[in-house]
Amino acid sequence: MSQAEEILHGIYEAINTGNLALLDEVVAPDYTEHSEGFQGVEPFKQQLAAFRAAFPDLRVSIEDLLIDGDRFASRTTVTGTHTGDLMGMPATGRHISVEAVDIGRVENGRAKERWGGLNMYSMLTQLGVIPAPQPS
Repeated sequence: MSQAEEILHGIYEAINTGNLALLDEVVAPDYTEHSEGFQGVEPFKQQLAAFRAAFPDLRVSIEDLLIDGDRFASRTTVTGTHTGDLMGMPATGRHISVEAVDIGRVENGRAKERWGGLNMYSMLTQLGVIPAPQPS
């Protein structure tokens, strides 16, 4: 397993188990999250903690993974049951299954930066926050 793959698996393990302290081992202190607009491992932990509070059974499963030296790209499926507040939305009790794409780079044995994200449209539709598209 390449270093980039080990780091990515470490991040997903932290998300899946809720043991966000694992991120200190695999994410650089000056990590940059380009898509979400923050920098640092602590804001990353805070974001994941809020998401796990909304979806306590949160699970990320790798569907496809590409590694090229210090770069990675993954397609994942994110699942969970919405039982807590999410960005001001009260719990719906609904289950989600949403695709996500991550593209990133590692440096000195840790994740250094990432682009990508969750299919928010699909998630909000599954939660009933926005109406599902109707066939024409």
